Amino acid sequence: MIIHANVFSYLIALAAALILGLALRLPLLPDKPMRQSWTISAVFPTAILAVGFYAIIYELGYQGYIVALVTGIITALFAKLVLEKVVPAPGKDEKEERSHE
Repeated sequence: MIIHANVFSYLIALAAALILGLALRLPLLPDKPMRQSWTISAVFPTAILAVGFYAIIYELGYQGYIVALVTGIITALFAKLVLEKVVPAPGKDEKEERSHE
């Protein structure tokens, strides 16, 4: 059984994002209930973004294990330091308004 080398690149990006996300003290999973949680965690959205960003970079023509590793690292840093500023969690006022509707 031969696995395409690209699969390993995706796994490297995924593993790098998960490991660095945990090292940066992101929780492994979001708060419960997960469907209504806005907690940034190592699994979601960090790992999902790493795979997505690597897919974009791969389609632009950049590929390889080093590119996958760098993509995973940058994604974990992005999730930890920038993501809440780009996509803020809904405020308490918005939650209260939704519950009254």
